[in-house]
Amino acid sequence: HNIIDKLMMLVPSLMPLTLFVSLQKLIQRPSATTTLIGCHRILESTPLFASSTFGQLVSVDLEFSGMNEPSCPCCSFGGKSLFLPWGDTNDVDVERVRITDETTLSSADVDVLSPSEAWQAIISARADASQQQQPIALVDTHGHPHLERSVEYAIQEKDEEILSHNDQTNIVVSITCAVSPVDWNDALDYSCRSQHILPALGIHPWYLSDILMKDIVESNIEESTTDEPANIEQYLNWDWLNELEAKLSQHPNLIVGEIGLCKMARFVREFPKALGGKATALQLQKIVFKKQMELAAQWRRPVTVHCVNAHGLLMETLEEIFNEARESCSKEEQVHSTSNNLLQNDGLKTTLRKAFPPAIAMHSFTGTAHHVQQILDFERSILYPELVEAERKKQRGKKKQQKRQNAEENEVKGDTDILFYFGFSHSVNYIMCTSEKAKRKGIEAVQAIPSDRLLVESDVHATEDVILGTAGATSYAAHARGESLQ
Repeated sequence: HNIIDKLMMLVPSLMPLTLFVSLQKLIQRPSATTTLIGCHRILESTPLFASSTFGQLVSVDLEFSGMNEPSCPCCSFGGKSLFLPWGDTNDVDVERVRITDETTLSSADVDVLSPSEAWQAIISARADASQQQQPIALVDTHGHPHLERSVEYAIQEKDEEILSHNDQTNIVVSITCAVSPVDWNDALDYSCRSQHILPALGIHPWYLSDILMKDIVESNIEESTTDEPANIEQYLNWDWLNELEAKLSQHPNLIVGEIGLCKMARFVREFPKALGGKATALQLQKIVFKKQMELAAQWRRPVTVHCVNAHGLLMETLEEIFNEARESCSKEEQVHSTSNNLLQNDGLKTTLRKAFPPAIAMHSFTGTAHHVQQILDFERSILYPELVEAERKKQRGKKKQQKRQNAEENEVKGDTDILFYFGFSHSVNYIMCTSEKAKRKGIEAVQAIPSDRLLVESDVHATEDVILGTAGATSYAAHARGESLQ
């Protein structure tokens, strides 16, 4: 086994990555996930990634020089820097794309290149690249290929020329996300196949039943009263938390995911009514989600977040983390009797930023443009607390307001700290959106996201489906923004 491990570190065998969408099992899938069209810190925040800017996913340079020998195969995820330029310049357009009155959003507008057509276009652009080293063609920021379930995309697409690309190496960088302690080791083992696969471990909101203390639950059902239980955390086995922390310690490139909140989960729908039913189940989801967020913040690891029909609960949880950090900073200031406002602001910024993971990817984002703006406004309260505090005190004279806006614009131009990213997948955001209203809302959300925060993802469950799933997501995102695939 040790010999094999060493060989895998010396000669990584890149398994073919393709994309998968199982329409027949969408309800049973372990998650909806993230890939990337303009990925930045979701990967850069890992220790082996240097500062860089993400833009379009064609023409990616991945350098491996100067790397230290990984401590284990799954930590061999390579890349000194990852750069995905927008157009011919290195400047990233951070202005939001707005829908104008002239914009029409009919069913025809939502038609995009098929995954196979998109992949063909991406491969063509890759072949025309002038670099001596062939660039990475795609970066898939969220999927579950380690589960190796039924293949869908590759089966649907019969084009032999396209499928032949599955045997090429150095094409796709991907993240494989576990959903429960049951598959944590599988995700780690799968990531050992290649330097281009990054593992993520976490507990998906659908799979809290895997850590449920069934004996305690059944006992409480028998003894249940009308009174609310004093401690609902007793319903869960918390051994996983120490195990997850141990794995984060052992694997420096490991990120946290898939985690999140979901009102549609079977765990929520079927939780015993005698113990509070859906309300209790959602609170348990929130507790598990918050603990994983705190762990990721402590170890400075990015997270990939599932949120379906739970935007309010998500914001509630984020605000709790924010308020707790703010309160701890206030107590620290009182202890040291700090009177310097500048020092107070710097201390508050640092405390608030460290209270959250270095990057939060909202995977297969199903929220609206309004939700996007709400999340970005919340991010602003973390990155620029003094500006938000000034607004709360209603210091909004015209001159002061103009000065604040100018200062904010300068901060945005020079700022390299981004917290939230938004991912979209072909399976969830395109195929599953069947009504005109859902399609319109989805396109509005994509257009409301700054280009340097936009991710694409495969959200697939088989290796053979990674490529086509990611290509399909790229096609959808590019079309929604009115941009070319290249």
